[in-house]
Amino acid sequence: MINGLHIEPTNICTLKCGGCGRTQFIEQWPQHWRNHSLDIDVLLNFLDIDLAGKDIALCGNYGDPIYHPDFIEFVRRLKQRGAHLTIVTNGSYKTREWWQELTALLDSDDTVRFSVDGMPDTFTQYRINADWESIQVGMQVVAQAQCHSEWKCIAFAFNQADLDSIKKLSEDIGIKQFRMELSERFDERLQHLAPDTALIHKRYFPQVDWKTNKSDRRVEPRCGGGKEHFITADGHYSSCCYLVDHRFYYKTPFGKNKPEYSIQNQTLSQLLQRPKTVKFYQNIEENPLCQFTCPPLNG
Repeated sequence: MINGLHIEPTNICTLKCGGCGRTQFIEQWPQHWRNHSLDIDVLLNFLDIDLAGKDIALCGNYGDPIYHPDFIEFVRRLKQRGAHLTIVTNGSYKTREWWQELTALLDSDDTVRFSVDGMPDTFTQYRINADWESIQVGMQVVAQAQCHSEWKCIAFAFNQADLDSIKKLSEDIGIKQFRMELSERFDERLQHLAPDTALIHKRYFPQVDWKTNKSDRRVEPRCGGGKEHFITADGHYSSCCYLVDHRFYYKTPFGKNKPEYSIQNQTLSQLLQRPKTVKFYQNIEENPLCQFTCPPLNG
């Protein structure tokens, strides 16, 4: 079932967010890091399905999509195929003219979602190296465009008292929707940023339990809706973005057999018919990493 896609156009980013796999990978193995950006021709040859009306999220695990070296053309080609795009970005370091060129390609079926976790003087406590001045320019242009605009704010200890003020600022700029998001990524590195328990995602607690007990349990797969088919910046397929995190990847069939999941020289339809792919989806409840990433949230 293919109802949508999640594509990581590039793993390039200007930020150093503490919970990001990119930041953690580079800190541990800087000598092994390589920048990658998808070739749009290779991608579109791989996508042998009708993209008209399909929801495509341009986001990723490691990069910010707007830093793809030819992102405007990337968007143009996907829109020519009729896709509905959601661009998830921090929005730093692009000019007003760049944002105007981008938004001219977008319509009311598309969304630009800015990830900014706090007020201008606090959000860089997590979004390290972000630049409010250029983000605000981008927000102003997007707010006036035909596309839908969103401000996504993860709840942290440093911003939980300011959520109403952040929402008010988003409204003042003209952003159409404010999304307060709960995170479960408060591991040892981020414990000092954890907000009150009510502002932590419910996945956090069964994940902590799983780390301790490693017991089999039901899975409520987020890929069940058919929108999580993930393509990495270096051109490989996975069932979702969570399993491509370097902490999990080489324990999954997608990482163990990585060359078989390249988007070069095959199509999405062919890849989904591979016996190993079919077996993965048929036995997803038995996959321990899926048990960790997608625990049941209601008992």
